[in-house]
Amino acid sequence: MSGKRPTVGRGQPSASQFAVFLGGQVFSLLGDGLAFLAVPLVVLELSGDPFAAALAAAPRTVGYLLVGLFAGALVDRLDPRATMLVADGVRFSAFLTLALLAHTGGLQVWMVLVLAFLASGAGVFFETALTVAVRDLAQGRRLVRTNSWLEATNQASLVVGPGLFGVLSAFFGLNTALFGNAATYLLSLVTIFAIGRFGGTPAGAGATTRGALRKLRADMADGLRFLRDARLILLLTILQATANLFIAVETLTPFYVRNHLGFGDSALGVVVGLGGLGGVLGAAGAARLATPGRRLGVVALSAVCLGVALALMGLADGLAPLAALNLLVSGSAVLAVVVIRSVRQELVPREILGRVTATARMAALAASPLGAMAAGFLAGLNHSDPRPVFVGFGLLATVTAAFAWFAGLRDHAPGGARAEAPDTA
Repeated sequence: MSGKRPTVGRGQPSASQFAVFLGGQVFSLLGDGLAFLAVPLVVLELSGDPFAAALAAAPRTVGYLLVGLFAGALVDRLDPRATMLVADGVRFSAFLTLALLAHTGGLQVWMVLVLAFLASGAGVFFETALTVAVRDLAQGRRLVRTNSWLEATNQASLVVGPGLFGVLSAFFGLNTALFGNAATYLLSLVTIFAIGRFGGTPAGAGATTRGALRKLRADMADGLRFLRDARLILLLTILQATANLFIAVETLTPFYVRNHLGFGDSALGVVVGLGGLGGVLGAAGAARLATPGRRLGVVALSAVCLGVALALMGLADGLAPLAALNLLVSGSAVLAVVVIRSVRQELVPREILGRVTATARMAALAASPLGAMAAGFLAGLNHSDPRPVFVGFGLLATVTAAFAWFAGLRDHAPGGARAEAPDTA
């Protein structure tokens, strides 16, 4: 597969257009943050069933598992801007329908779940196309800075979004707040439309949608084959997936803080809040720390810090050290994610980037529920004591990071045998 950059259509956007594009993503990511609380709250109000509310919080993971490969292949054959516009249109329509049904009193739980999964599936297409769009819009140091800014905004939205939705619900009512959630996706759509066409010619340019669909099966196989053969990209994907597997032990944090250490909800809020702050700091620091030549070292070191901090969380008995360690875990994880994403965008050929991105995200997201179930099961075996599980998962994460470094990451780092060039032979 050739790594040749695609032909640029109308040229790179101006600085003001690029700013509009990034500004629009604030609304898109804020919509994701609002939806994180909105959908479970609506289900809980309709049913009073905590299981149904928990199910309503799962569409993003399920969406990637169901349509991730398909989305990656299709995005590679279509214009990423057009894909983002359609995806935002679907998400706006889904949440507008949800708000209208809630306002008229005709909403039922199954409708909420269907609309949530529809919006989540569109989100998979949007996020995959966004990765390709960023590759088209930014190169070099600007690429890392753009990914850093987007991920910092994403982390902030996960902290601010649920709180903002709660405030809107308190002042205007839950049903009215849903209209605000829909509006964020409309604003994102408007900003993407406003900057005009950008980037390169997609692999499927000139082809009909039917023609593109015929080739999807072969395209998905090509994406998996590339990931298998590109040793550096495969190692980074495995490292990210295993990190998600082990960091899922943090789903035990509420139980650890409240039931084991005996702190209240306010203390739990401090621990969780500092975790969100750590994510923002990790994303913001990526552009400064991950300079050319140091990126793979930053990834490995971040993964080691994540593992050590998780292990130490299992030994913490006070609120302050637990909160500080949670900040370090989140910051290290997000820092690694931003750098891995940037390396993947630079080294994976543009015409296959959507498939590789979607496959990597599927692996990472699938690992999280498996890790959470394993952590809960092991804690139950140990008389509901989560501390050894934190220590064990942290040590495993550290060992995995060291293994990835010596198994090949160091060979691609400056001074290594391959100096950050992917082996696709």
